[in-house]
Amino acid sequence: MPMPPCPRTFTCHACGWKRTTLPLSDCLVEGRDWFCNCPECQHSELATRPATQAEIMKKRLANFLHPLHQ
Repeated sequence: MPMPPCPRTFTCHACGWKRTTLPLSDCLVEGRDWFCNCPECQHSELATRPATQAEIMKKRLANFLHPLHQ
């Protein structure tokens, strides 16, 4: 049975951009659930790591307060 991947945090070391994703399914959408390059500066090497509990809660709170905001 397909399962969504664990939440991840993507970071661009070139410009400092950072985003935590909470995938809802195993079908990942680039630019929402996964990033191949930085949306701010187009740098192609992003650091990725499992999201911390604090980052997950911050993202869930942001989604609750602004459901249409990514």
